Amino acid sequence: MTVTEQVAGFVVDTSLNDIPQKTVQYAKELALCNLGSMMWGSTLPASRIVTRFIRDIGGTPEAGVIGGGFKTSLPNAALANGNFAHAAEWEGDSRPEMVGVMTVFPVVFPVAEKVGASGKDVLEAAIIAHEVQSRIGLACLPATGRGFFAVPVFGNFGATVAAARLLKLNEEQICNAFGLVASQAAGTLRHHSTMTHFVETGFACRNGVTAALLAGEGINADMNILEDTGLGLGFGSAVAGKGDYVIQKVTEGLGKEFRFNLLDTKVFPCHSLQQRPLEAALHLVSEHGIAYDDVESVEVEMSPGAVHELDLLEPPDGEHTRVSLQHGIAGVLLEKRADRHIFTEEKRVDPGFREARGKVKLIPRPEWTVSWPEGFDIVTIKLKNGQEHSVKWEAWRGFHKTPMTTDELIAKYRDGTSEVLSPARADRSIELVLELENIKDISELAKIIAFPG
Repeated sequence: MTVTEQVAGFVVDTSLNDIPQKTVQYAKELALCNLGSMMWGSTLPASRIVTRFIRDIGGTPEAGVIGGGFKTSLPNAALANGNFAHAAEWEGDSRPEMVGVMTVFPVVFPVAEKVGASGKDVLEAAIIAHEVQSRIGLACLPATGRGFFAVPVFGNFGATVAAARLLKLNEEQICNAFGLVASQAAGTLRHHSTMTHFVETGFACRNGVTAALLAGEGINADMNILEDTGLGLGFGSAVAGKGDYVIQKVTEGLGKEFRFNLLDTKVFPCHSLQQRPLEAALHLVSEHGIAYDDVESVEVEMSPGAVHELDLLEPPDGEHTRVSLQHGIAGVLLEKRADRHIFTEEKRVDPGFREARGKVKLIPRPEWTVSWPEGFDIVTIKLKNGQEHSVKWEAWRGFHKTPMTTDELIAKYRDGTSEVLSPARADRSIELVLELENIKDISELAKIIAFPG
């Protein structure tokens, strides 16, 4: 049996009974977390453009656009939802493969709505999808060094699995769907900090749904796209480089060790690498009662890669504030918070924030070579009176080793949906998501999340 066939068999044969209860519980919590991100994300600039585009091109009304107030075709709904999920920068992923559920939940909810699936079906599809995309990503780790953006490249496969499972494709159809989506799997790190960075995730979700639908209708493809054959290089060797693709990792631990448990979440709606230093800065400000007017400067010691990602003194627009550590630290100093109200165009142009950003210096430490999220950052706040307060920060809230509690994730959901859902509808949606495995169909939940009010 080929690796592609083994993966297809895993997709078809795995049930909730095969998945640890702690993984199922975490899947419900992440479903809630990501629905909140999508609903808030639907209100952001890039998402408004995508929503307008989806409305304009039309489509058979099969499933709701989350937070959109209308239905469209399954591929279009997945495109919109995937964009919303990433636009919020409030998601999370598993490392080092750098894929997350923003290519899973934007797919499972519209497809489940279309086919009348149960909450149990949703959970199975979501967990299985991440297991597959995660392992393909692990097998292809060198692809990131070649400039590929892991989320859409490997997320294409996660989206395909999510849709295929809910559409009840058989193993042969799933192999064909993998072949189809391999021809669409793309994404480049060059789009970091642009709107396309978010839209790429939407493309992956759309591609996965499209591949599953076409395979279900009988479109065929190379049936063993994950391996090299006499016909040429497989997907892995094509993106990671021949000789650097470790195909054994695709099936290593599959169905036995669940990488879903290693997914991180975010407290702050910004770049993953900001989570640790922002929490450290908040700790220092709170612990020592530091007032902004007393601050001379802030130094953040990080790995060179982190500095490269986050060193942005003057964000050119509101979207870029979420990849500027100077801006995040400015929010901590000025307002003692780093929530979604900080990362806005209004705050970007605020003279106080501009001044505060100028106090923050990022210092690369070349000797710090351990891959994030392992390792640590050091934050030092220097005061005008000569005092210094410094802290070395390792794990942060939301890291899978120090996870957010259910109550914290519920609070995050309420915050994210506060401008979209009424308190009563938010309460009801929380009840439904946290009881997903007992819900016979998700029509009520689908209506709440797509038709807010």
